[in-house]
Amino acid sequence: MMHADNVRTQLQRQMEKLAIDIVSVPASSPSFYNNIRMALVNGYVMQVAHKEGGRSGYKTLKDNQVRGGGTAGRALSDRAPL
Repeated sequence: MMHADNVRTQLQRQMEKLAIDIVSVPASSPSFYNNIRMALVNGYVMQVAHKEGGRSGYKTLKDNQVRGGGTAGRALSDRAPL
């Protein structure tokens, strides 16, 4: 969450610098938590991988690269964060 807060701060600075209005949903809004969930999922959708047949690895959908064996999380853990 600290990384997300850092990214938000950077975006906020850039928007203020470019004189773009910052529009946020208040925490009391019914869609507040749903918007957070959608933002998190959108960030990880390109890191999705599927099991490659009889092989021990996973193939990423974005790069079509085979990653090491184990769980999907461990197979993609060597990727740099977005």
